[in-house]
Amino acid sequence: MKKRILAVTVSVFVLLAGCGKAADSADIPEQNIQKDNTSADDFKYISYLYNLYETGFITGTETQMYLDFESMEKTVLCAKPNCTHQSIECTARIIGETPIIFNDYIYFFDKKSGVNETADGREFYIDTKLKRISLTTSEIEEVTKFTDCSPNESSGCIISGNMLYFSADDLNPVADDYGNICASSSVGGKHFICSINLETGEYTNYGSIYDGDKQFKEAVNSSTAKIIGCYNSKIYIEYSFMKETISNEEMETKDPREYFTILNFEFDTAAQTVSESKLPPPSHMDSDTYVYSNYPENSSTVIDKGETYTIDGVDVGLFGRVFNGKLFMYDGWYDITDSSEHSLGKYENWEVLTVYDDCYVLISENRNDFVKLTEEELLAL
Repeated sequence: MKKRILAVTVSVFVLLAGCGKAADSADIPEQNIQKDNTSADDFKYISYLYNLYETGFITGTETQMYLDFESMEKTVLCAKPNCTHQSIECTARIIGETPIIFNDYIYFFDKKSGVNETADGREFYIDTKLKRISLTTSEIEEVTKFTDCSPNESSGCIISGNMLYFSADDLNPVADDYGNICASSSVGGKHFICSINLETGEYTNYGSIYDGDKQFKEAVNSSTAKIIGCYNSKIYIEYSFMKETISNEEMETKDPREYFTILNFEFDTAAQTVSESKLPPPSHMDSDTYVYSNYPENSSTVIDKGETYTIDGVDVGLFGRVFNGKLFMYDGWYDITDSSEHSLGKYENWEVLTVYDDCYVLISENRNDFVKLTEEELLAL
């Protein structure tokens, strides 16, 4: 999806213009203006680590920054007059870990939970609001609210057409013998797939993603669900849990894939149904590319534009990402057609975020620095 969600390129720069480094809106080339013509079949994946747009990237820092791919400069995502960006009232702090730019707004979740004292005793509550801030006026308004679950949008969410899809948790509230209630955030309990229509505010909870883990005692302390991307017009959800308790020593010596059960589910947005996928959990996917490890075998598979490639001696784990027929790892990259290995030179341990204007955009290991490399510059490393 390269259009609708990115239709706000000019508006983003207007918002940022009050913050110092951003270009004046009059200086933005007309070709950056995107028309709003996305269909419901287009999918855009956004997460805390990969909050990517056609012309920029939201950094995921405490004070949110916007990296412009053209200039490779970062700007605080705030336009409040005279804001020092140190106060909790700064827009760049209010919008949370995973703000979403869509049309003329930045959308973000305001999540609260806790325990209320009632006449009948203690009662656990969840209070979730989806809010949005105008890119032109900086005004904040509420889009919708719900109380049955808390979104886990930092791990991954999807925009398709007007719809925002996300996983959410009941926060696993557990009462002890004295009536005290504890909740364990996104771990354990029930995990749901939900949506919000960003134009109407209509909220839908499609139900629990998976309940087969409830038969295992340790699942209550370990189960998680997160949206991990889109492929072939399906939303993919990784669901993991432990069947039994293991010691800290075992955790330190074993690969997590040995003691976690990791399942891969597909959500069909048209049928509104969840089913277990025949594909293994991926490290990376987009509309026509799917990358996964063959663990415990030391090899990985790349499905790219209908062709399947196997690369021996490489375990993509959670890290492998494919762009332009190249499998990028932290220590180098591989040509998927012949499995040849290539160096990242001084950018070893950097990650390739995306491709912009025929250039590769890399982020450093500490996620503070960025560089843009042409194809020639990459091959020369």
